[in-house]
Amino acid sequence: MPFSPDVKIRALVACGRCCCICHKFCGIKIECHHIVQEANGGPNTIENCIPLCFDCHADMLSYDDNHPKGTKYRPEELRFHRDSWFTKVCTARPADYTAEHLKLDQSLFKRILRLLPWNGSIGFINTNNFAGFSFECSSLRDLNEFDACNEDPGWEFIDPTLEVVRATLAQHVSRFLGLIAVNTFPTHNSGRSSVPQEWEDQQPERFANVVQDIHETVQQCVDSYRTLIREGRHRLAVGVPIEEANPNEPMPIPHRQAG
Repeated sequence: MPFSPDVKIRALVACGRCCCICHKFCGIKIECHHIVQEANGGPNTIENCIPLCFDCHADMLSYDDNHPKGTKYRPEELRFHRDSWFTKVCTARPADYTAEHLKLDQSLFKRILRLLPWNGSIGFINTNNFAGFSFECSSLRDLNEFDACNEDPGWEFIDPTLEVVRATLAQHVSRFLGLIAVNTFPTHNSGRSSVPQEWEDQQPERFANVVQDIHETVQQCVDSYRTLIREGRHRLAVGVPIEEANPNEPMPIPHRQAG
């Protein structure tokens, strides 16, 4: 099994989406590699995960023990590379990061919290079942507004770690909204949409794949949001109102609405 979305997000944030060996910034061109392979009993945990660029990841897979050439990466070395780079990223800030920069980042963090509180769209998608259940389109208003703001070049953190988290959340939110736009349609109930219920009977494979994609992307959105809250509070010392910071607060389970 692959790493869970939460493990991947934690690892990618910790490395700043840079390779833990060559330290190149990778963006989306990065792989989460098992230090000890699953076939050899390696677990799918953060402790067994090292983010690598495509080239370094290829090195992990190309070494031939039967015809050794060069020096193979050992698990102990990979862990040392990983831990050293995580520490460097965690403590790093631009050399000229001043009190004014801190204020700018604090201001942006507060704006994001106001625009995207937990008890808004994020909390809604976290509990909503998109498998044929209709939903109020207005429930996604926060996400649409957040997605629009990410087009603004000033909507970025100066702190590189926070900016990686924000960009990751923005990427997942954009993908989720794209899936909703393509795969849900208005129902007979005004203001509501759903994945077409007839797909469940007439195109069950398509229905299952669409719902799975939506729910997996929801999980990525929620995990990214939680990481942003955690890192923002830690790095900026900004308090979060309880109603916005409680990602475990139960919400009502939606009832299925006929199309």
